[in-house]
Amino acid sequence: MTQSPPGMEEGLAAFRFDFDRFEQMFEQGILNQLGPRIELLDGRIVEMAPGSDDHSQTNADLVIRLGMRLLEAGLTDQFGVRTAGTLRIGDYNAPEPDVFVVRNFSGRKYAQASDAVLVVEVSISTRAKDLRIKSPLYARAGIPEFWMVEPEARLVRVLRNPQSDGSWGHESVVTEGVVTPLFPDQVRVDLAELF
Repeated sequence: MTQSPPGMEEGLAAFRFDFDRFEQMFEQGILNQLGPRIELLDGRIVEMAPGSDDHSQTNADLVIRLGMRLLEAGLTDQFGVRTAGTLRIGDYNAPEPDVFVVRNFSGRKYAQASDAVLVVEVSISTRAKDLRIKSPLYARAGIPEFWMVEPEARLVRVLRNPQSDGSWGHESVVTEGVVTPLFPDQVRVDLAELF
């Protein structure tokens, strides 16, 4: 039994699942009734919000733009873009970021936090959860950069310099122009193309 993790609603203690047990339950079909849109956050199985058309379109646009920029820069042998994939963070977290960029790896089934160079959450109905739960999770995992894309507000919140306490050393909000990630600066996303 464990207490509620930071940012999650307080209440009764709950059983905490580790990643291996979570994966086994998927493989055995135990979680099928919950549908495909669940993730493991601090040992809890959490239902993800349904993806609206705006959410899906923004995800697709990000994947295309990031992928094209990597291809144009000749960096696809070093980096790959993922969407709706599992990012394993330690023993008790397996979020499914909307989009993430990883250093290419082989021999493993899942990307690890140490592979990730950029994680993106598209926040339409999930803004509060992304700020309270996912942002600190990504920072504690040491992921160098987190973008929170807010299509309705037409902005990208860029968080960098992750701290072990779950905070970020640098935050900026971009509302126009180009967003350039920390990993190769040839990869740029023009907000005019995104929104």
